[in-house]
Amino acid sequence: MLISYLLTAWRSLRKYFGVSLINILGLSAGMTTAVLIFLWVNNETSFDRDHPDSGHIYRITSHIGSVKWTWETAPLFLVEPIRTRIPEVSAVACLNPAYPPTVHIGTELLTEQHLAYVDSAWFSLFHYDFVRGNAAGFFSHPFNLLLTQSKARTYFGDQDPIGRTIRIDSITYRVAAIVKDNPANSSFRFDMLIPTDAWLSDADHRKYDYEKGNFSYQIFLKLRPDAQPAKVAAALTGLLRVGDKKDQNEITLTALKDIHFETDLTFPSDAIEHVNRKTVDIFTILGIFILLIACINYVNLSTARSSTRAKEVGVRKIIGASKGSLFAQFTLETFLVSLASLLITVLLVATLLPWFRQLSGRDYLNPFGSAATWSIFGLTLLIATTLNSIYPALMLSSFRPLNVLKGITLLRFKDVSLRRGLVVLQFTFSIVLIAGTIIIQRQLRFIQHLDPGYTHSQVFEFSMSWRRGNLAPGILHDLQAVNSIADVATADESIVNMQSMNGGDYDWDGRDTGFRPTLFQFAADEDFARVMELHLQQGRWFDRTRREDKHNFILNETAVREFNIHKPVIGQHFRFHHDTGQIIGIVNDFHFASLHEKIRPFIFHSPTGVHTTFYIKTQPGKTPAALTAARAIWQRNITDAPFDYHFLDDELNNLYKADATISTLILLFSVIAILISCLGLVGLAAFTAQRRTREIGIRKVLGATMSNIITLLSWEFMRLVLIAVLIATPIAWWSMHHWLQDFAYHIPLGAWTFALAGAIAIGIALLTVSSQSVKAASANPAKNLRTD
Repeated sequence: MLISYLLTAWRSLRKYFGVSLINILGLSAGMTTAVLIFLWVNNETSFDRDHPDSGHIYRITSHIGSVKWTWETAPLFLVEPIRTRIPEVSAVACLNPAYPPTVHIGTELLTEQHLAYVDSAWFSLFHYDFVRGNAAGFFSHPFNLLLTQSKARTYFGDQDPIGRTIRIDSITYRVAAIVKDNPANSSFRFDMLIPTDAWLSDADHRKYDYEKGNFSYQIFLKLRPDAQPAKVAAALTGLLRVGDKKDQNEITLTALKDIHFETDLTFPSDAIEHVNRKTVDIFTILGIFILLIACINYVNLSTARSSTRAKEVGVRKIIGASKGSLFAQFTLETFLVSLASLLITVLLVATLLPWFRQLSGRDYLNPFGSAATWSIFGLTLLIATTLNSIYPALMLSSFRPLNVLKGITLLRFKDVSLRRGLVVLQFTFSIVLIAGTIIIQRQLRFIQHLDPGYTHSQVFEFSMSWRRGNLAPGILHDLQAVNSIADVATADESIVNMQSMNGGDYDWDGRDTGFRPTLFQFAADEDFARVMELHLQQGRWFDRTRREDKHNFILNETAVREFNIHKPVIGQHFRFHHDTGQIIGIVNDFHFASLHEKIRPFIFHSPTGVHTTFYIKTQPGKTPAALTAARAIWQRNITDAPFDYHFLDDELNNLYKADATISTLILLFSVIAILISCLGLVGLAAFTAQRRTREIGIRKVLGATMSNIITLLSWEFMRLVLIAVLIATPIAWWSMHHWLQDFAYHIPLGAWTFALAGAIAIGIALLTVSSQSVKAASANPAKNLRTD
């Protein structure tokens, strides 16, 4: 019986080859897109799930003071009390990501971005696959080193790395263990690990790190299965506040599986990558709907050609075929189409995966060796077969001659109505995608062209350790003497994504003692405003000829407004960092963080210490020469660290790298969704023209022109697209309004955007349908009238 079904299904697919090809191509495109999206979604939602007992592992999250800054770090002194006083905690480990150090490999100097210090309990919470060595051997000496396989190959090639030494900054470490590379879905992307004891062997480090107010370690807990996280967090808060009744700091626990989705951190670590959970939800819906659009094509084409199979069904029923056997037959046909589409999908995914890795910024390591990947393939096949088979199979297996003549199906409504509804659904989703793509692209262009309030073109920066501060004056002097350098200034950090802030060490005349806003702080020299082209609203910038300016301050407009400082503002006393001076200037507001954030109160100060971040403005057309000169000056003064520089333009772009990736992916998927919709529209238009062959012939004989015929055939589909525009517009407005709320500064949602999206959809649909309409209208009417 199965062989008979297969042979019949194969003959049917060959007989209707054109329709079968459209179905397979549409399904393949939809399934390929859906699988790629689901691979990305699966990667994001599976972060850190491969560790044993991952469901019971939490990280301490600190909420600091009355301002409630949210930090992913906590004081190191908590570790021992947690082990001894909180029985609900079965294990505790801590992590301290290192500031990128200099690695000495022979004569080569490298900056290592992925190094961290871990304590001896780290491997009791987190799983690593050891290739050489083991955890006990790694922790047997404080100056041992653990490397990933790829990092070991980078440093030592094919040589055995165990026992080899590496100098990191001024300390030499011995390689004691090698582990497999971190999986793509791990938050801990460290290629080098060092025992925390090595860091704490320095007396100054140990004293500083164990201070109660030093929140510098990420502390992870494994709770017992019966533990209540809220109760444990309350106990931890008690440990944090012990001995200080005025302490307002608070601790909560963040589940390991939620760390990847944290977007509310005040100081997010660069070492751990975060993504907005809403983005994952959006792409999940996107994958489902693109697969649904592809399935709609199959259902539409199957129902459209149902009348051509009425005789086949009638003959089968006459010779004794049951409704169940007919249902099985048509379901098998659908399965074969879906299976053929899946085979093509597997080939396409394998071909496109390297490109998709680069586009999405994710490294899907050997996805075809993962059970999750094949589960996605299998689930996609099941969804496609189910969606594509149930209604067409029910309808085709339930035909009766009278109902066929009336065009009525088993469900007692015109099958034409269902097809129209599905076309409307297809284009509704496509129009939402078009509108979303237009708005996202406009927002990104708005970001890229918005003046941040300071110059960033042809400006690069580089920094050196504060320990080398004595070298800064000489380096500054040498840079100022270079002809290709237009100007130089110094500061204490980058202005692009500035994160230094203060929550209470300030005061001014008239301040309410209960008012404790967050104040962002930045130390800059007397040339900084000129080099960066900052504009002062009132007052003046720091002047090196005025010694009192070492104690004076400059505020931005937002600080003056929100602090309600007495007027005239210039000359008012201000205390900051235990230093008292006057407000000598008000600088125009500028963006010192991404446009996702509002401009916050900001203060410039000019301490007596030496600044170690250099801002270089190059002469027009002489940027390469300026870089060469700056590198030579660095290497002349600093021989044990690489010259690392960053252009401000690149740093600004990096702030929106994730947004740009999402924009590109949505643009790509929008194009695919439109193409799949149009592919189905081509098939439907062809069937419509074929069904109305005689009508078209009669109309032409009676004098209808080609334009009349084209309009007649096109209008049937154009009105469906118009309905889709009306439905899609409010949906698109709501969704994009919600998305734009993540930006403190964004474009307005003008009506023209949605009108343009609708016009694009109508234009594409019109071109698609017209191709078939022209073909039908051009046919010889005599031939049409002879059609049986």
